[in-house]
Parts: sequence; C-alpha cells; structure tokens
Amino acid sequence: MASTQNNTPVAASLENPLYYLENARTLISWVRQLHADLLTADELRSLDGLLAAPTDAQALLIRMVMRTQTLYRAQQLEHYAEINTAVPELLHKLESLGLVELEPKVPSDQLADLLNREELLEVHNRFITKALPKSASKGRIKESLATHELPSMSLANWLSSNAPSAALTCQPLFDRLRLMFFGNLRQSWSEFVVTELGYFNYEPVELTQASRAFHQREEVDQYLALNTLYELSESLELTERIELARSIEPINDWIGGRYARLIFGLGQEAERAGETQTALNLYRISGLGDALIRELRVMEKHAPPEAVQQRLALAEPRSLTPLHQLSIARVESRISKKLGSPKAAPKLRSPEEFKISIPRPDQCVELGTAQALGTPDTPIAYVENCLINSLFGLLFWDALYAPVPGAFFHPFQSHPADLYRSAFKARRQAQLYTAWAALDDGSYAEQIFECYENKRGITNAFIHWSVITPELLGLALKLIPAEHLRLIFERLLSDIRTHRSGFPDLIQFDIAAQSYKLIEVKGPGDRLQDNQKLWLDYFVEHQIPCSVCWVTWSDSVDE
Repeated sequence: MASTQNNTPVAASLENPLYYLENARTLISWVRQLHADLLTADELRSLDGLLAAPTDAQALLIRMVMRTQTLYRAQQLEHYAEINTAVPELLHKLESLGLVELEPKVPSDQLADLLNREELLEVHNRFITKALPKSASKGRIKESLATHELPSMSLANWLSSNAPSAALTCQPLFDRLRLMFFGNLRQSWSEFVVTELGYFNYEPVELTQASRAFHQREEVDQYLALNTLYELSESLELTERIELARSIEPINDWIGGRYARLIFGLGQEAERAGETQTALNLYRISGLGDALIRELRVMEKHAPPEAVQQRLALAEPRSLTPLHQLSIARVESRISKKLGSPKAAPKLRSPEEFKISIPRPDQCVELGTAQALGTPDTPIAYVENCLINSLFGLLFWDALYAPVPGAFFHPFQSHPADLYRSAFKARRQAQLYTAWAALDDGSYAEQIFECYENKRGITNAFIHWSVITPELLGLALKLIPAEHLRLIFERLLSDIRTHRSGFPDLIQFDIAAQSYKLIEVKGPGDRLQDNQKLWLDYFVEHQIPCSVCWVTWSDSVDE
C-alpha cells in the first residue's frame, strides 16, 4: 500500500510498475476505514477476495477497472509488461471470485468496440442476408448492424472461432468505491498519477472520520442513481428518464441539489422537444433559480399574461441570485406592459465608456487593447477573472481550507465541497473574521504575499498561478485600496458561484497618480453580459474605478 502520513492517502511512486495497484489498494483501504458500515457483507467479501488474490490477478482487474470499457477480448489484456501470469489463467481466477464473467453474451451494438473492421464485416455478412462489400467502412457496417435485430451471443459464437472474452461484474462496486473516496464521480484514478507527476499539488487538510462524504448507504445509492440517469441520456427515452427521476426522493439537501439540476436538465430537454407542459412541470419541481427563469420564459410564450403575473407573485427573492432577480424584473416589465399597467424595466448604473480603433490583433482583442492603451507609466494587465479571484484565494486561504466536517473527503480537492452552499460562511466565521481584520489593520498585503510565497503552485480553485506574477501582485496590493477589496470580496462571498465571474478584462495602473482602473473590453459585435453589467453596476455604486472600452478595427474595409 502507498505510504500515508497522518492516515492520509497519498499517491504511489511511478517508479513502481504496479503503482496503479498500490493506488487502488490505498483507495480501497481508505474507503473501508471510513465507510465500512456503508458496504454490504457481499461487497466486503468481494474486496477481501480480491486483496487475497495473487498480485497479478489484482493488477489485471485494476487495469480493467481503470479503462472505460467493461467488456474485453482476452487479447486486449495481454500487453501489460508488469503482469507475468497468462491472462486466461488470471481471468479464471477472477471469475472464481465473482469479479468477472467469462464468455459473456455480447449485443450486436457492442461488437464494433471489440472487433476490427475486417472481423466486423465478416460477422455482418454471415448474419445479415444483404452483404456489404469488402470496401465498406466500419461506420457503415455499424449502421447496417443497427438496423437488424440480432440475438446477443458470446464473442466466440459471433466469430465462429476461439475468441476468449470477459466482462467486469464488479464495475458497480468500484464506481461505488470511487464515489465514496472522492465524493463525486468526476475525479478518477488518474488523480493519483497527476499528483505524483507534480501536475497538481493539493493543500493538505486533516482528514478524520468526520471527513467522509457519505453517512448513509442510501445517499450513495441515490447519487449513483442520479448519475446513471445522466448517462442514459442517449439510450433511454426522455419519458422513461423522467419517470425514473421522479421516483427518487432525495435523502438530504446535497443529494437534493443534484436532483434539482437533473430535473432542470430534463425540463430543458422537454422544452427543446416541444413538450411545453412537461417542461413547465419539471421546472417547478426543480426549484432552482435557473429553472424559474426558464419557466417564466416558456410561460411568456405559451400562457396568458395573467398566469405569468400570478407565477411572478410566488417567486422568492431571497432564494434567487442578482442575475435571477434581474431576469425576473425584466419579465415583470414585459408582462405589466401587456396588462396595461407598465412597469419600468430595471436600469443598471453604467460606468464611463470610450471607443478606440486598433489594427486587428493577431491575438485576442483584450491583449490588442492592452497594448494600445498601456504606457510605461500606466501599465495594463489582462487579468479578466484571474486577479480578483486570486487575491481572494490568497487572503481567505485559511477559510477555504479549514478542516470543517464534510468539506474535505480526500487529499485531491482544490476547494471545499460546501463552497457553494449557504452554510459556507457560517461554518468558517473565525477564519473569515481574521481575513477581514487584516484588511482593516493593513496587514493584508503582507499576509497575501506570505501566502503567495508559501503556497505557490498548490492547486486552489480561485488562484491562477500562471497569471499572478509577483509584479502584478505588488502593483495590485499597492494601488487597489483595502476598502475596495473589502467591497469586492463581500459581494463575492455573498454568492460565490455567481460572482466569481464577470470581472472586467483589464486592469490599468497609474504609477504617478497611485491609482488603478478596471476596464471591460468589447470587440466588434460583442456585448455586455448580465453578470458583467451587475459587477459594473456595483462598481459604479461604490465608486470603484471602471470603464467599458468599445473596440473597432482600424484596418477594416467598409462594404
């Protein structure tokens, strides 16, 4: 097993040919240590059997688990130099442990994944009366097979020759293990590898029994069920997926959030398919702010204004982001006009605007504009969302990585799992207070620089290490007043998911005047997005210097 420090799992050395097996053993050990009560007796026996099996058998199984397929020809598994035992022997051992099935029945729509073009053509012309020519492409053969209903059979029967094959029967168990380890299914076994290679480094956070992602088996079951519905989008009809989704009753708010996003996605599919009432029902069930906006827009098209007005009266502003509130206000304005009692649409504050004409740049318009506007005394950096988020990540580092129960499940997290949840601030009051105090007493710049030096290169979801140079950091901390940073960070913390984007593209520093300005750049045909308008509105309200630069091409030819 890979070595651990303070019982925290770490990646195996890549110098070990069986590094992947060591990583798998580490993952299994960690899950059993924290989640043993969420595994059934059969699952524990399967893991015991695997860990007691010969090393080569363990290695072959993990090689199979790490790949994207679950069905294999034996010959696909014969090229692993570190495995010295014959593959057929190992597969029989794994079958005896109930981890694989030998000679499984293969549906015709999976043959293309196992056979080369010539083999697939041979199968096609043997089982389908209308033969295809020898020159037929693999895609054409697949299409023809898909139009015929053929019974599933073993690969040997399809080919009428000896063709040993095996199917993983333990993939659901390993998906469950991976989910319980990472707390999600986005991350994979490769996290161990990229960490060992140094591509990503993570902040060490103390992990205890309270650090586990799940506390009831039903939570894991529901997460997996929701994920399966996402994966079935191409193979199962929408009505069937909706029915399966509606049968799930989320066990907690976390699962409820994933459920709401799934229902919202199904609503969007129904809307695109022209199933208006189904879409409206799903949007209402979802409860997300985004779902409410889509519901209102669908109702605007298909329902009388009075119905839309009634729905608007039920909206809960406290549960909606400023982006949602802006969209709702616009709907209210349009509906009130239709009902004969016009209500003005919301008008956001706008900063100063100016225009420039520059040659069409080889790179992006933002860099071209920065080069045109910048001078030695007023340098400009192209930072977009990088600078403010990085300053936030550096100042609030201790808050982000506080060992809060349920925030960190494993050592490969770039941010806490509850970052976007309503209780994020309440659970870190002490760490947040310390950061705010640093802004008040002027020590924040020193603390940010110290964090920059000590943590540089550690993966943090807010920090863009390739953009934030010491020079940029120095200018920003010297010329952006602390009160401006406080105002910006307060808004960012009020809704991190929404407000971490939409910042202006450029920042210009005026060395002589000891000031700065944020500049949003818009090239020909571009326009301000709502999240950008809301940030600009906030900047103007609080007298944070900003402007919008509209760019045209000086070398364009009018037609």
